[in-house]
Amino acid sequence: MREIFSDPMKVCHFTSAHESDDIRVFVKECCTLADAGYEVFLVAQGESREDSGVHVIGVGPQPESRRARMTKFAKTVYEKALSLDCDIYHFHDPELLPYGKKLMKKGKIVIYDSHEDVPAQIMDKVWIPKFMRKLISSSYRNYETKIIRKITAVVAATPHIASKMEGRANKVAVINNYPKLDDITYHTGSLSDRDSIVCYAGGISDVRGEGIMNEVMKKVDGKLIIAGDHDKEDRGNVSYIGKLDRNGVNDLYGRSVVGLCLLKPIENYYYAQPIKLYEYMTAGIPFVCSDFPMWRELATKSGAGIPVDPMDYDKIAEVINGLLADRNKSEEMGRSGHDYVVANCSWNNEGAKLAALYKELAG
Repeated sequence: MREIFSDPMKVCHFTSAHESDDIRVFVKECCTLADAGYEVFLVAQGESREDSGVHVIGVGPQPESRRARMTKFAKTVYEKALSLDCDIYHFHDPELLPYGKKLMKKGKIVIYDSHEDVPAQIMDKVWIPKFMRKLISSSYRNYETKIIRKITAVVAATPHIASKMEGRANKVAVINNYPKLDDITYHTGSLSDRDSIVCYAGGISDVRGEGIMNEVMKKVDGKLIIAGDHDKEDRGNVSYIGKLDRNGVNDLYGRSVVGLCLLKPIENYYYAQPIKLYEYMTAGIPFVCSDFPMWRELATKSGAGIPVDPMDYDKIAEVINGLLADRNKSEEMGRSGHDYVVANCSWNNEGAKLAALYKELAG
């Protein structure tokens, strides 16, 4: 996909919430655009570095306070991005919306990358008093609409998010957060040779299924390894190993027989596309997931997963024990999932769509 320009356009991705090595922001989008011939900058928390053809511009540590991140830190990120005087600006966080509007007034091409259905997400924020959530959600949607009508385009991480933007934005493009095939190792060895290991890699919290997994594993004849940014002690047959780099995650998948994604049934998750499901499939292991409509459809079409009621601990344990016991079935499901991702759900196609969008917007 490499396309060399004699005078490459300058592109700036900027984020106040994500880390500078974020998989979607840096590994997929920024590196894809650099490979397509753009001069790419990424302004984010942390230190500056040159990485994979991308100029990463660090602005120091992210503040611990949510309020400080959404106000002072967001402004710092914007001001650094503006100082680079790029042709195209692509931002990734709702708190940066007002700066997208400012960049439009300066004659820039501006893209908002919507990773979440934020109005729905607000309805499930436990730190917002319940009686205030509907009003805040509605107010945010109105505010978001006023800005996305003025900026060049919105990139949506899922078709569902795109559907929420239609009629409100100038242009909407779906760039699914599918895995890079060369980023996830497909482990072809027999699952029969592996220990009875179940894995989860990602954000760790109660709504993301931490409590569910701990309760379920009390009934499972195996070991659960949880990888993520959290400092917790092991509990019985549940082991917390902290955040892993990509090599570490690939090693974990290569030792596991089953991958879990047992998020609680809240509105914002019903239409989500968790990258971990696609990673499990790419790596060649079956998954057990919450029985949400889109996830059920993915499990059925791919033949790689088993959807379950996330609140039925006995049934979840029964399914996991079954996959650990019947390695031939697990191996067959893993192969089926890998083949499905290669044919339908890889970043190769999504990266090409992103490059095509940039070419269209740049004229």
